[in-house]
Amino acid sequence: MREEFQTIEWAEPPIGDLVGQAVAEGRRMRTAKRLRVGGAGLAVLVVTGLAASLVVRGTGAPAPAATAAVVAAAPSTSSSAPTAEADRVKGTPAGVLKLLVENLPEGKTSHYAGNVEYGDVSVQTFLDRGNGLGEVRLHVMTRKAAGFPGTWIPLGEGTEYQVFHVPSNCYQHTIVWVHHADDTLLQFDLSNCSEIDGRKMRQALTAREAAEVGADPRWGVKIDPALNEQGAAAFPHLSAKLVK
Repeated sequence: MREEFQTIEWAEPPIGDLVGQAVAEGRRMRTAKRLRVGGAGLAVLVVTGLAASLVVRGTGAPAPAATAAVVAAAPSTSSSAPTAEADRVKGTPAGVLKLLVENLPEGKTSHYAGNVEYGDVSVQTFLDRGNGLGEVRLHVMTRKAAGFPGTWIPLGEGTEYQVFHVPSNCYQHTIVWVHHADDTLLQFDLSNCSEIDGRKMRQALTAREAAEVGADPRWGVKIDPALNEQGAAAFPHLSAKLVK
């Protein structure tokens, strides 16, 4: 996929050496790849540790799954207690997807995909709760909450969320950011497209439901290694392609 970024404005303090400039530029580009809203001509606030920037880029539609192996999503039987930081390992897309499916409301899931880019894990699933398919896309990263444009709503135990709407982009019509006290940041992209890949669609979750999914203390760029093992067993041939 060809990504195009157009920088509108950077309001960043000067950095005195070339190495510092290169590091800062790399940080901006990595953050812009994830904290973004797609859609041609749409300006997006991108948060970094130093400054905020406006970025314009295009977006793609989710890729159709090679197979539509549908499984029932049941309430999680795993412990929701967080694993000690020292025992956590880097989350794989399959492990993160396993945790997402565990936390979703009861229904059928399908069209799985996941990848890792610049250390951030992104996963996708479709969810059918008995009233039609809906797409849920999730990006898991580490970011500080400072600099976000909206008001954070507390979920308890240092976790908070906020909602951003993009009426012109059905693939990211509702974006829900969930921020944990350890600076784990989850970005849920909730599609309300009427059709994807020839299938009639609807929004799978409300903003509040997405926030509650993201409130699980087990979330993080590093997760319980058991989730990686369970994910590898549940999704042995996970597609890496979220967009086309």
